[in-house]
Amino acid sequence: MKFLQELYLGEKIIPKVDGIVKRIKTEKVVPNLYLITMASHPDNMLDLVPEWEVLQKGYPKETLRIVGLAENKKAAIKLMQSIIEESIKVTGSADIRAYLEVKWEGQA
Repeated sequence: MKFLQELYLGEKIIPKVDGIVKRIKTEKVVPNLYLITMASHPDNMLDLVPEWEVLQKGYPKETLRIVGLAENKKAAIKLMQSIIEESIKVTGSADIRAYLEVKWEGQA
């Protein structure tokens, strides 16, 4: 599991992000938390995953690249929308995958 250095965060996550990231890394449940991740399928832009799902046995955590955290599903969808809008504003394109890959490469 890897985290984007400059995570996109829901408003209620911001003040407690360090503790939440620590809980995710130690595989402890964070109620109502949603993860925004790089898409697992090449045809998709992003994946929206409830945190409890990641804790299930057999979930492919090793390849999971987290770009955002939100306090609930509604906030996660809003956050995804802002990521898409940012990509369009910065690159002129809605190719979110390419936009975020540049961010991942920049932190290597």
